Amino acid sequence: MFDLPFASLAQSFHAHSSIFFVCAVISIIIVGISKSGFGAGLGILSLPLMASQSSVNEALAILLPLLIAIDLVGLRRFIRNANWRILKIIIPPAIAGLLLGMIFFTAITPQVLTLSIGIFTLLFLIQNLAMSHMDLKEAKSYPWLGRAMGLTSGFTAFVAHIGGPPITVYMLREKLMPMAYTSTLGVFFTIMNFGKLGPYAYLGLLNQQQLATSIILLPCVPVGVYFGFYLAKRISMKWYYRTVRFFLLIASIKLIADGLI
Repeated sequence: MFDLPFASLAQSFHAHSSIFFVCAVISIIIVGISKSGFGAGLGILSLPLMASQSSVNEALAILLPLLIAIDLVGLRRFIRNANWRILKIIIPPAIAGLLLGMIFFTAITPQVLTLSIGIFTLLFLIQNLAMSHMDLKEAKSYPWLGRAMGLTSGFTAFVAHIGGPPITVYMLREKLMPMAYTSTLGVFFTIMNFGKLGPYAYLGLLNQQQLATSIILLPCVPVGVYFGFYLAKRISMKWYYRTVRFFLLIASIKLIADGLI
């Protein structure tokens, strides 16, 4: 009775090149590290890296079960340390964003989407850097910004697994401690990724071979996750947010470049 699953795994393994698996392993570790909060920028590199050796739709389908597995690895810690006030603001519009992503999945071109997000993220970073030099003792909360970025993040997460940059625009303003920041995003994207399963299946993006490929890559999941947690616990808040901004800058440049090519 084990012949069929093992046959699927073997078929999937032989269907891809060794270069694909090297890129895929790096992608999974990058996504795992992204759960520490650094990945609002770093995490967007995972899809293009894997898609460089496959189609975009195949990369989306292979990554989704692995994203869910990564979420589940740290879920207990996420729930314990998350900021639920923020989650109540951003989750409802994000679910609406997922629905919009499903509706417009075949209508919007990836180039337009990536270019728009890249320009928006870069403008935010410039504004955020200017504000960081002001003497602001308390971070002012902007619920309307949380709702807007939640909606945008849900949409971009569905279409291209790049929900990190938009929601980080809001999260950086909240000035949470690193573990609370990490955990809040962890709970948020756990809900987002589970929410994509049904629509992805409906759109025909998931199949047995792609699931088999995800299973082959599954052992890579804990590596990036626990390394990300290790960094989040040991880095100071000042350098933590400097690192987040750096990777967000890299991400915005990459998105703009991809959108222009």
